Amino acid sequence: MFTPIFGKRIHYQVINSQWINTDKPLLVFLHEGLGSIGQWKQFPQQLADALHLPALVYERIGYGQSDYWEGPISSKFLHFEGKIMLPQLLKSLNINQPIILFGHSDGGTIALIQSANALPQLLASVVEAPHVMLEEHSLKGIEKARELLQQPDLLRALNRYQNGRAEQLIDHWTSHWLKANLNDWEAAEEMKQIKVPLLLIQGDEDEYGTFAQIDRVAENAQSKTLAIMKIENCGHVPHLQYPEKIIDACRNFLNSIEALQYGA
Repeated sequence: MFTPIFGKRIHYQVINSQWINTDKPLLVFLHEGLGSIGQWKQFPQQLADALHLPALVYERIGYGQSDYWEGPISSKFLHFEGKIMLPQLLKSLNINQPIILFGHSDGGTIALIQSANALPQLLASVVEAPHVMLEEHSLKGIEKARELLQQPDLLRALNRYQNGRAEQLIDHWTSHWLKANLNDWEAAEEMKQIKVPLLLIQGDEDEYGTFAQIDRVAENAQSKTLAIMKIENCGHVPHLQYPEKIIDACRNFLNSIEALQYGA
């Protein structure tokens, strides 16, 4: 399905639609920097079913079946997504119920930025492998991602999810971050505005960031409920490597802030 926002078509998918615009919270999934709906695999359905909640999964401009960018990625584009595009998407779809964000990588940063500028309906945020500051470790990971441009097999695989635009996407995204300055990355100061409950998740073998990323968020956020999950032997995508572990963590986290017993 598609909805127009600022003249661009945004591709989205609804899970457990029978619970849309009820009193149940809506899970909203925010994908990674080279992501799409399909690259979440079965995880959104699994988490929504386990928690007995509806879910919204969508592709940002430049990704999947959504319309493509015009020109280079602008500085602070993640801030624009969190502050402007996400609220506009919910408005376009007439979503009025409470929401819970689940953001991964770039999507995790977007979730944090929205949490710092929280909509009244935002109940909590689950943030997986975000980046809120410049790390040499992160830049090395992005340089490695750029090597995908030289690997036809991997490009073909990514093209299945990116509407044949994988090469342009990788070039746009990696070029932006590799020339970014500290200001483009630094979001830690904004984290001081966060008051909503947070669950922060990071793998110890993540090629795009270290535990310092979620530690920086935890040091600055003002959330009364804040849980940290550091996973051993885990890379950049914990929800695909350890889906049951992530589902259990989400259930326990939400049960700690809500009277509802999710998935009980």
